[in-house]
Amino acid sequence: MKIIAKIICIFLLTLSTASFADCVYSAKDKSKFTVLDNHTIILQGGPGPDIIIKTYSFINRASSITVLKDSFCSYESAVLYIDGEVADAKQVTKVQ
Repeated sequence: MKIIAKIICIFLLTLSTASFADCVYSAKDKSKFTVLDNHTIILQGGPGPDIIIKTYSFINRASSITVLKDSFCSYESAVLYIDGEVADAKQVTKVQ
């Protein structure tokens, strides 16, 4: 009986610590971007907080980047257009 109680307790703890994807809005209103590393950019300017986007695609300082969606969440597809290729968002974070 104690084993079942432990299993239920562990199961409930994992449910309570589940993480949820961050979502961003008004991304197209940002006026500039800065490359932080080969897979991360920060969108800045305009209303609202800055937005950090991590992607699976390679980015360099000379990359041509277009924001395709105004509102999106982590793990969403077709968020950016980077150097002629559509890129998915691996993780998005609002910077307060």
